[in-house]
Amino acid sequence: MTASFEQLSPPQRLAVVYAPAMVRNAFALLLQFDERLSDIVSRVSEPMIGQLKLAWWRDALRAEQGQRPKGEPLLSMLAEWEQPELTAAALALVDAWEMLLMEEHWSDALLDRFATARGEAVFGGYLLLQQKDVPAGGIAREWAKRDLAERYPNAMPDGFSVATEALPGKRLFRPLTLLVMMARGVSGPRLIWHGLTGR
Repeated sequence: MTASFEQLSPPQRLAVVYAPAMVRNAFALLLQFDERLSDIVSRVSEPMIGQLKLAWWRDALRAEQGQRPKGEPLLSMLAEWEQPELTAAALALVDAWEMLLMEEHWSDALLDRFATARGEAVFGGYLLLQQKDVPAGGIAREWAKRDLAERYPNAMPDGFSVATEALPGKRLFRPLTLLVMMARGVSGPRLIWHGLTGR
């Protein structure tokens, strides 16, 4: 495994382990990049500063290989793969997290847009890395919302709720359904059992 895998939380590592070997490292890198962007949003005191940081990432990802900034290990790892699907997913994540900097108070409508964009970037990106052009569906939005609510419980609007989606049983989706189960608060043997059986 790469350094990106080592920097993930143990539950995230479990999800990555269930991914096919050919996309495991790229999936770990996508999750690590999502964590980096979340960290940017959580640390900024001024939205404009956060937008500038996200704009740096957007420009760096769009730059030609030889023109990308040096000295940023995560950017270097993203560049090493040279996979259009991974770069597209990373850019989509930048756009998604930037949405949260656009409003001082997060509304239900904003969170719906964010969850759709972030969920599709991570879950859809994982599927496209395997050349599977299939929709991730509602589980992507559920994960993105639940995970955000866990990170920023005090920022959720009054009456905030998340619909519980039916989890697909296909092995293809197992790393993604593991992420959903974790966002639901499932842990320990129950999580491992789901990884093994899909139930």
